[in-house]
Amino acid sequence: MSRYPALNQFNRPPIVVTDNDVLSGRGVNIAAHPGNERFRTLVTTRADENYCEGYSATEKKAVAEEIIHHIASLDPPGRFLKREGRGQVSRGLNGPWEELSRKEALKKTCQALRDCNRNDRETYANGVAAPDDVKAVADEIATGAATQGVSLKDLAARSVVESSERTQEKLREAMQEAGVPDDQIEEQLKRQRADPTYVIPGFAMTSQGTFAPISNPGYGHQPSIMEMMGPDGVPVQHQVVLPMPGQMPGLYSQYPHPAMDMPPIDPEAVAAARVAAGYVHPNDLEKQKAAAAEAVTNAEEDHEATEAAVAAAQEAEAEAEDTEV
Repeated sequence: MSRYPALNQFNRPPIVVTDNDVLSGRGVNIAAHPGNERFRTLVTTRADENYCEGYSATEKKAVAEEIIHHIASLDPPGRFLKREGRGQVSRGLNGPWEELSRKEALKKTCQALRDCNRNDRETYANGVAAPDDVKAVADEIATGAATQGVSLKDLAARSVVESSERTQEKLREAMQEAGVPDDQIEEQLKRQRADPTYVIPGFAMTSQGTFAPISNPGYGHQPSIMEMMGPDGVPVQHQVVLPMPGQMPGLYSQYPHPAMDMPPIDPEAVAAARVAAGYVHPNDLEKQKAAAAEAVTNAEEDHEATEAAVAAAQEAEAEAEDTEV
């Protein structure tokens, strides 16, 4: 994050930490925070000796998504927080705080899962009492594994499918709320099911795991409208038409660049300027040296030929005189 906050951050109310929040930082106060203790005990419900080597990246991410989803489903919803700005010297639970992005929360959770399942971290979360909601999760996982005869890895594979279904449902709700036609919604969701890396244009995931429209991408051949935020964080009513994806300007078309926006170069004018400045390109210099050497050689050969011709003429003239005598 930039050390210079944006305009709307000055008017944003400060974040008040609750017992359900997971805090980033070091120290006894951070580690003993109820939200952090819940987080560590929740991670231990997924302790599996095969996690580090046997789980795929998609399965690890799905397990982390489940943990984040559980934290967010609490009342009040739990958040992943870090101290706002750089160089903060606040201690304990003093702020100011800001929410981690979805990517940062996933990274933190995946790191906790790795630490929990490492052989040298067997004491992870030892001595921490699990709250009732975490006990319920642990019982559900144990019961499901026992009754269905599946391993934790199999449950992780199922979590991948469930996570994809939750994402699809959240995207559907966001697109319906934004007024996207039903046929376009189905087409976009179909594309994402075929390719999970496909990003539906105009929608972005928030830190809470929901989706929000960042612009109306022009579905149904309607002009795109950008949503602008005021200094108090409230959207401002306006009508700014955005270009369609095929008309979207590139970086170099928005900002002038001397290498791309200058008029075409005239080769003849460049050559004349080089001559006037006395500049000779190294390649041309080599050519000039070769031409000069060849000219010297030719001149020497011409000189020898001239001398031979003069000598022959003198001999012929001498023979002519002898003949007359």
